[in-house]
Amino acid sequence: MGEPSINYEETGATINDPAVGMPEPSELKMQEVHQRYDSERERRLRPDGFTQYVNFVDEPAPDLQPAEKIAIDNNLDQQKDSRVLIVGAGFGGLLFAVRLLQTGLCQPNELLLVDKAGGFGGTWRWNKYPGLTCDVESYTYMPLLDETNYTPSHKYVSGTELKEHAERIANQWKLKNRAFFGTKVDGMDWNDEDAQWKVHITTKNHLPTILKSDIVIMANGLLDFPKIPKLYGLDTYKGHVFHTSRWDYTCTRGSPDNPTMDKLHDKTVGFVGTGATAVQVIPHLAQWAKKVTIFQRTPSSVDGRENSVTDLTWWKTMVQEKGSGWQRGRMENFNSFISNDPQVPDVNLVDDAWTRLHTFSALIGSRSSLQPQYLTQMEKLDLHHQERIHHRIEATVTDPATAELLKPWYPRWCKRPCFSDNFLATFNRPNVSLIDTKGKGVQTLSDRGYRVGSNGNVVEHVPIVGRGNQTLQQKWRQDGMASLHGIMTSGFPNLFFPGPYQAGATANRIISEADRGNSGTTRFNVEPSYTEEEEWTTQVLMRARALAGVGHCTPGYYNREGLQLDESEGFKAARSCIWGQGIKSYVETIEEWRQNSRLAGLDIQYR
Repeated sequence: MGEPSINYEETGATINDPAVGMPEPSELKMQEVHQRYDSERERRLRPDGFTQYVNFVDEPAPDLQPAEKIAIDNNLDQQKDSRVLIVGAGFGGLLFAVRLLQTGLCQPNELLLVDKAGGFGGTWRWNKYPGLTCDVESYTYMPLLDETNYTPSHKYVSGTELKEHAERIANQWKLKNRAFFGTKVDGMDWNDEDAQWKVHITTKNHLPTILKSDIVIMANGLLDFPKIPKLYGLDTYKGHVFHTSRWDYTCTRGSPDNPTMDKLHDKTVGFVGTGATAVQVIPHLAQWAKKVTIFQRTPSSVDGRENSVTDLTWWKTMVQEKGSGWQRGRMENFNSFISNDPQVPDVNLVDDAWTRLHTFSALIGSRSSLQPQYLTQMEKLDLHHQERIHHRIEATVTDPATAELLKPWYPRWCKRPCFSDNFLATFNRPNVSLIDTKGKGVQTLSDRGYRVGSNGNVVEHVPIVGRGNQTLQQKWRQDGMASLHGIMTSGFPNLFFPGPYQAGATANRIISEADRGNSGTTRFNVEPSYTEEEEWTTQVLMRARALAGVGHCTPGYYNREGLQLDESEGFKAARSCIWGQGIKSYVETIEEWRQNSRLAGLDIQYR
């Protein structure tokens, strides 16, 4: 009769999943895999947890500022009051600004953006390393393609093209002269008497300044500071050291668009890490350096990329046939597949390695994820995915020992999946060697050490003081996070912090609805009630068990480096979970709230 096959109707997976229909692994096989996963997880655990990285809040930060001219209009120094202040000038901040302008809620001269970088682009401004490419389809990822009438050059475009698109958006909506660049937000506090936020900044001239704004939107992202490992002895190292997110082309020569790094032809390069950045950088380094030594803690799961030039005939047809809503429809299609929705569309429009990896829903949630045995079924499906990745490694890397070290032993949702058509083959080059650190990473360097790179990020800390002189950190420290829809919290009026924690939504609709009831006044204060934000937090907690698969993952930023929490701390951590039933379910919940109740749960006071 043969082995049973996995039933996609029970798992919520679709028939597009290449693992569906394959023989279901036996219980003995699953036990063996779990033992190997547990063994690899234990190997990767370190007692110092997050303290193995530089703490940018409490410790002196290395100087990682890229050498670039900071574009700033000096006239802004005379315009320190605004109706809306957006912290962050990447795609998130730009999209907030554009939607606010499109709805007529403010004019460009009523809007300010603040960013530490030297211009627009966010992560695509900071990062300039060779091989930098977005690993999400550009037709879905790049905002406002229809409005800018822009056609991406490839399915997955370069970092340079993404930065140029950010500048295109800023130019089209006249935002170029509405930004403080080279500017760090040190903190902010709410002034109840003036009904304004006082935002404390340090400018490019290292001068402290205060900006005032009615509304603040935090769009500085989750990953706005490099993740720097503490390499003891680094101060004695005689070579050149830099981080991939602050690539130094004066050391290597070349540029992001022409990575001819011929200054490395007689150099030995040590590279720390084999994550998503490394997968893009290392093939370029290997082409130019005399020798490349790669230090690995945990191997990545690397699938094929298969990038392609945009077919202009297809593009024109798609845009014309779908009309102005084509990009949102494509995004919704993408979300349906990566969330493993039980009722996916008939056609997978994106049809790439992301949308065919339905087990990633164990990390980001699915409407099926609260069903009994869902995680078990995802584990069985995922085993087929990882076995295919292992076979790909064996077929590509010629040295068996190296191939074995590059095999990931964890469910694919535990680490960001990576995609490359040349990373694995790079290990066949005679000038490339892999040093496996047995999960512990590089901890010390000497004066005879290596040239070092690294990858990864952590979150910047900005003190936010609301009513009663209470900081946001103080409010959430005792009981954990509390918000309405993951975007606002009581005691902090007119402050929006789009997540992903507790899901995160758009501030623009709330601002628009509040402004619509303005009755001729010029200002309003909006914040959620304590009761409503606790109700929303309860809804988040009810779905938190859908994400239980992350708790036993290999240590990483998804699970706080494998941090083990007691019951109280675990409960608080669960309060900051994403919406456990996935993005599609979350959007439908928010849309229902918008349609059935006019800003229910929000307290609005007009002044």
